[in-house]
Amino acid sequence: MKRYIQKSIWLLAVVFCFSATMLGQEQTVKGTVEASDGEPLPGVSIAIKGTTTGTITDIDGHFQLQAEPDDVLQFSFIGFKVKEVLVGQQTTLDIVLEETLVSLDEVVAIGYGRAKKSDLTSSITSVKGEEMKTMTVGNPVEALQGKAPGVQVVAGSGHPGATPKVLIRGFTSLNLSTDPLYVVDGVPMGNNLNFLNTNEIESMEVLKDASASAIYGSRASNGVVLITTKRGKEGKTTFSADLSYGFQVFDKPYDMANATEYAQIMNQSLQNAGLSERFPDPSSLGEGTDWWGEGVNKVSPQRSFSFQASGGSEKNRYAVSLNYYDQESFYNSGNWQKFTARLTSDWDFADWITAGVMLNPRREAWDDTPNWYQDYLLIDPVTPIYRPKEEQAGLNQYSIYQRSYYTYVWNPIARDARQFDEAGYYALAANVYADIKPIKDLVIRTQLSGDYKFEHDDDFEPDFVIDGAHEKNELNYVFREHKFDSYFNWTNTATYSLEKNGHNASIMGGATIEKWENRFLKGTKDGVPNNTDPLREIDAATENPEIEGNLSANSLESFLGRISYNYLNRYYLTATYRVDGSSKFLDNNKWASFPAASVAWRISDESFMDGVDFIDDLKIRAGWGRLGNQNLPSNVYNSGIGQDYYVFGAGEGSLVNTTYPSSMKNEDIKWETVEDINIGTDFTLFRSHVNGSVEYYQKKTRDMIFQLPYPNYSGYPDDAQIWSNVGSMKSEGVELALNYNNHNGRLKYDLGVTFTTVGVEATSLPDITPVVYGDNEYTRTEEGEVPGYFYGYKTDGLFQNQFEINSHANEHGVLLQSQAQPGDIRFVDVNGDGELNGDDRTKIGSPWPDFTGGLNIRLAYDHFDFTANIYASVGNELVNWLREDLYSTQSSDNNVVSGLLGEAWHGEGTSNDIPRVSHTDLNQNFARFSDYFVEDGSYMRLKNIQLGYSLPQNVLDRVGLTKCRLYVSGQNILTVTDFDGVDPEVAGDEVLNFGFSGWTYPVLPTYLIGANITF
Repeated sequence: MKRYIQKSIWLLAVVFCFSATMLGQEQTVKGTVEASDGEPLPGVSIAIKGTTTGTITDIDGHFQLQAEPDDVLQFSFIGFKVKEVLVGQQTTLDIVLEETLVSLDEVVAIGYGRAKKSDLTSSITSVKGEEMKTMTVGNPVEALQGKAPGVQVVAGSGHPGATPKVLIRGFTSLNLSTDPLYVVDGVPMGNNLNFLNTNEIESMEVLKDASASAIYGSRASNGVVLITTKRGKEGKTTFSADLSYGFQVFDKPYDMANATEYAQIMNQSLQNAGLSERFPDPSSLGEGTDWWGEGVNKVSPQRSFSFQASGGSEKNRYAVSLNYYDQESFYNSGNWQKFTARLTSDWDFADWITAGVMLNPRREAWDDTPNWYQDYLLIDPVTPIYRPKEEQAGLNQYSIYQRSYYTYVWNPIARDARQFDEAGYYALAANVYADIKPIKDLVIRTQLSGDYKFEHDDDFEPDFVIDGAHEKNELNYVFREHKFDSYFNWTNTATYSLEKNGHNASIMGGATIEKWENRFLKGTKDGVPNNTDPLREIDAATENPEIEGNLSANSLESFLGRISYNYLNRYYLTATYRVDGSSKFLDNNKWASFPAASVAWRISDESFMDGVDFIDDLKIRAGWGRLGNQNLPSNVYNSGIGQDYYVFGAGEGSLVNTTYPSSMKNEDIKWETVEDINIGTDFTLFRSHVNGSVEYYQKKTRDMIFQLPYPNYSGYPDDAQIWSNVGSMKSEGVELALNYNNHNGRLKYDLGVTFTTVGVEATSLPDITPVVYGDNEYTRTEEGEVPGYFYGYKTDGLFQNQFEINSHANEHGVLLQSQAQPGDIRFVDVNGDGELNGDDRTKIGSPWPDFTGGLNIRLAYDHFDFTANIYASVGNELVNWLREDLYSTQSSDNNVVSGLLGEAWHGEGTSNDIPRVSHTDLNQNFARFSDYFVEDGSYMRLKNIQLGYSLPQNVLDRVGLTKCRLYVSGQNILTVTDFDGVDPEVAGDEVLNFGFSGWTYPVLPTYLIGANITF
């Protein structure tokens, strides 16, 4: 009996296994995919739902794959609705895909929530992470350039770890920060996205008008950028890797004079100044020292590696991302590395509760990249790099270099050898959330977030003596600094949604608490026994100890709400309200409110539009709102104490240290407020092949925050200042975004254009300061003018002869430029008072472009794809300080450009642009800030061009991969401009000092090869 039972069990098991095998047996499924007009669709993605198995259609729309009867096939293609088909017993499928309105059902991030793109009533631009991945950059914002209308991204510098400057619809403040607010997964994260990798980004939404960004209140006046990172999705675990290796190329920006030509130029310059020649036989000097070739690396590597894994079950989804980025400078010192990781997990504990966690550990490290590559160009080529061998005996390794024979430029190769500044940080960001649905249509969300950052900076300056009077450091020096920054955020929201009889509404209310705390401690000491690495510690030093440290903190408490309503998806109304309370202000103005409202009307759904077949969707919208700016120091409500000294008594007297009130608190200081209106239209045309938007916007800033001097009668010192709310400004402009996509047999293409104008005007300034100047009064801001315009002298070419100098006189025959000689610059007496002085300075240019724009091209042909992104800035001027360094020999023996003797004025009619060379400049050709330095700063740059090839499915099947794409790309490889500086992509540290171009580290051409692999 027992044996009979065992046999029966085995028989049942065999039958069960055979049945299961039959039920799960794979079968070959093949077929075609067509559009509704019968045209075959190549490149359609076909995937077995919940897995990574799939294929794509060939050029005739045919496909074939292995599937089981209970598999569901998903057919997806750009511009068409996704279609799902159960395999069952079918072996042949003829699929027809239905064209859809491009991206109208797409869900985008809005403040503290999400919404369909078709339901938006505000100005929001969305850029998908896949678009940004085509560029390999250290900061994701760089990949946004030219892709979003109204967003001006200026690199400003190409040095490793540089942070781009971002202006959304111009700027709204003269003195406070103009950076937008960056919000990552619902958490405000400062103004630097270096910690993010483009491979981690799902989408990036730019909130441009007040009706969209007022929900962020006091920090939204410069716009808001919302970043949504990738999270896990239900299905089999998918692994992917993105690898790239490239190099940046820095060609010598200017051809400088060699030793022979340098001597000839100096001789002529001295002779023109009435001085004796220095070099009796220039030709004997030969080529001289090639400082650039010896000290600057023409090629600097750039590496990027990213690994992702994601998947999950119905109840739990997870995602892991590990990233590495490394960029070296073109010096022998200087590089930037970052290691980042992002781990997310989401759980559905029940139908009514979902929770998740995110961890973002990261590490950045950098050897401080110097910024004096001009020294390799300006030091004289006659000087050798090292001292003679016989002079090196007894010197330490930093003293064996030769001091420049003729210039005050420090030996740049020696400087590079002394670079020991290393810094970095360790950080951890984390957030946890829970979504609770106690009743139908009500979602309560709580999110707790924190970001903790420990930063360190170590510097060592060795002792050396290259020149006892000029180039030396007789006492070595050790520096160490530690900073600890923490940020805490607790956000709670409740959202209730309802739909009934065509009425759709959503009500959201919430509150947030945020706190920032910053600590630092730093110390310095001199006199380390020697320069060896183990002794580069503060404890090893013996002299002049100094230490300082401090703690600062501020907090923000907010209450917010939003009501969204639409009827029949045709008539829309959105209203938001936020109240912020900031610790940066005293009780009088601690709280401020920020209301906003917007409406929209989908005209295309009206009956009178029934006969207009070429319009698929047409919506007009308008919005209004108020925003704030509280980006001022945390301690403005404190009175300041300055330190000084005074000598008492006769003779040498006694030195007495004193203190004095340097500033006083202003209890009435309050927020800068921006009032914004926006009118626009969104449209989709010609069966979804064309879509875009056109908008007009206007922003008015009031209560601008300035530091004003005290009046003389107050008794305060001349440099005492007080923070005050004074002045207003206005900006307005037009934006256009236009996109065309289509497919023609085997070719698919997507073309996009963005266009933005910005006009800014200072509308009022305080009576006590009716004019605001930038550094050295090189820029000026006054009522009725663009802020920060270049302010200097106008020029009218060069004096060609003495007659022209004599003719440049007032009505009494007094020469306006009595020290001028033929070949000097002629300055204009602008006010006509017969004198040439500071009153003749006037507007000589503006750093703000008339418009910016982008052209984005995406093509696909069979297994090949092509991407190109072009960015343009038109109508702005830039100050090119290099015109002095390259063309002037006044009071300087620095090297200059090759061919200067032929380019500079050397006789009547030889030049009307570059003044004569001379060691004296009594005419102040270069000392006066004039339009001689101002050039057209317009440029067009090929930001990215990339060609990719994806391996065919049959090859992927053999190697066990889901996807493998190989590509080559070039970034910033072509720039079209008339600007003669190193790089026309110039920013500035603040509005009043924007647009000055000098020897900044340029944005360099980058060439890369890479691979995107999924398995």
